[in-house]
Amino acid sequence: MYSEPKEVSRVSQNLSLRLSPERKYSPKSFKCPICCCCPCRCCLRCCSFPCRCCCCCCCCCNPCCCLNYDYNSIDSPDKLNNYGKSSLGGRSTNFQTGDQPQRQNNYNAYEQNQFNDFLKKLMEVEYQIEDVKTNLAKNPDFNCEDAFRLFESNGKDYLTESDIKNGLNSIGVFPSDKDVRLLMKRFDLQKNGNINYADFFDIIVPFEKEFRTNVENRMPRSCCPCRAQDIFDDRTLNDLANLFKLIMDSENEINNMRSLYGSLRLNLKDIFGLIDNQRRGCFTDEELLDYLQNNGLLENNKAADLLFIRLDKNRNGKIYYPEVEEELQTVY
Repeated sequence: MYSEPKEVSRVSQNLSLRLSPERKYSPKSFKCPICCCCPCRCCLRCCSFPCRCCCCCCCCCNPCCCLNYDYNSIDSPDKLNNYGKSSLGGRSTNFQTGDQPQRQNNYNAYEQNQFNDFLKKLMEVEYQIEDVKTNLAKNPDFNCEDAFRLFESNGKDYLTESDIKNGLNSIGVFPSDKDVRLLMKRFDLQKNGNINYADFFDIIVPFEKEFRTNVENRMPRSCCPCRAQDIFDDRTLNDLANLFKLIMDSENEINNMRSLYGSLRLNLKDIFGLIDNQRRGCFTDEELLDYLQNNGLLENNKAADLLFIRLDKNRNGKIYYPEVEEELQTVY
């Protein structure tokens, strides 16, 4: 029997996903693997309208007749083939619930350990970055609007790679082109080649509700672009520069890990299935927490929350296979 994933609870309680109310955020949509790739179109039979992808609000009425879908079909209905099996490296894996022991024997334990190391590194990085963001947010003169104006050119409400590079130069940080591309990969959630205000807000502001609210409520000190030294004191500028340095250094280290896993031909589909143990094509924060606990990766819940936020790129409370796959794509 198909059961809808539980609503996100711990993340919403511990951390705030609210973005600045002054700017609208349009998340990149991902196709729901059941409603959009399910050949039986069960959502059309239990609702008066089809599911609009990723809300998955309609399949809760009736069990899907083909839950054991091919993970290769998540990103495109054209890839539908052999439902109930996944073609992984030339072998077929039966995803029937009763064949769990057999499925677990099909993945490479070494590859799973590599993936676990990657998750552990992501948690470590996000936790360190959140700590630096918190210190920055404690500075009374710090506000996101003024910080954004240090990067924004011509009042166009978004940042290009050139804007980011010039803005970093203005605070004493001199990134390479690759550093900027890594920043774009990490924070350009809409994948349109720009960093909008909401994306920028996520770069420099903590996710914890208290600090996020405080920064949102601070009024800007300037209404036009000006020198960084005229807006922020030296301590704030130093904290802002250190934050970007840490982010870029961390993303370079993570990117090196991606390159290694690419050469190992990491079997991500099998490993994803270990977290998505209900075979829905997505997992929630609770399922991720269970996986981290069962594999000895969990040091604290906050680190797990930050990992979930990083992987949940469209902020819908569920992590789909394309989102995890994107995280492992190497930037050259």
